[in-house]
Amino acid sequence: MSLLTPWGYTLTNANDLSDILTVADFNTRTANKYASDSRVAGAIASASQAIRDNVGWHLLPSAACEMQTSFFDKRVTLVDRSAHIQLPSRYVTAITSIAIGDQDYPAYYLESNGLLKVFGVLYSRVSPYAVIKIKYTAGLPDALSNTLKDIVVNRAVKSLAQSYGIQSETAGGLSISYSASWSNDASSSTLSPAEEAALAPYRLRGVV
Repeated sequence: MSLLTPWGYTLTNANDLSDILTVADFNTRTANKYASDSRVAGAIASASQAIRDNVGWHLLPSAACEMQTSFFDKRVTLVDRSAHIQLPSRYVTAITSIAIGDQDYPAYYLESNGLLKVFGVLYSRVSPYAVIKIKYTAGLPDALSNTLKDIVVNRAVKSLAQSYGIQSETAGGLSISYSASWSNDASSSTLSPAEEAALAPYRLRGVV
């Protein structure tokens, strides 16, 4: 059971990635205003994907992960007798194992923002083509997810309020006009500048 994510690492104990917000939670937060709307699940999924693509990792829930890379990765830097590796996460809670080639490296220092410093790495004794494999746990707990859930609600509500772009329609002459809001921001996958700013603390280094 595993899931290769589009952000370059694997969730090792998952077959899929759940949305940031459940439909039940969405209905609670919106006082059931959209409870009968069959589009809610799709709007939530679209908003969740937009947020994750913006920050460059799965974000939540906390999950077992595995990263495989090499010394040619720009996220890996050799400093004296250590390797500094930026894991694809901004919230890492545990390291399970670190291996470079066939050698395990138990000595390390981990910053919660995903910067991992592996000690005792002598580049002269390690093949530059060696595979670096790191198993770790990353992802926000539910208690720290309210800002993200608010963004999902905002995106989904905006999407559900759209009339899919058609503002008026005339039979016979086939005259159809489209609302300005549709052309500018029609989808729950479109993040506003304010929402992107709110996501900045969670954005992975190197993700624009």
